[in-house]
Amino acid sequence: MIQMKENTSLIMNNREKLEKMDRALRLLEDLKNSQVALIEKSSQLQMDAMSFNFSEMEKNMGDLYGRYSESLEMLDEELERFLIKRDKFEKDNNLEQPEL
Repeated sequence: MIQMKENTSLIMNNREKLEKMDRALRLLEDLKNSQVALIEKSSQLQMDAMSFNFSEMEKNMGDLYGRYSESLEMLDEELERFLIKRDKFEKDNNLEQPEL
């Protein structure tokens, strides 16, 4: 009886951890979407600066575009790594089935 309670408690803690991992995944996805929006906006501003012949703004927006692109690559890699760890945690702890 005590062993069953301990297992139930452990599963509960693991389920809570999985829920936190899912929340972190949603935040990473949101951050990624924000980064994509920044890339699109900096690109548009760079194009606008070209048409206005504002070379300093064009350069700065190009620099921002590069930084945002690097950040997006880092986010993609982190998202992929975290998703693999999350899925492994779910499988290792038999949490594939929804809680009843």
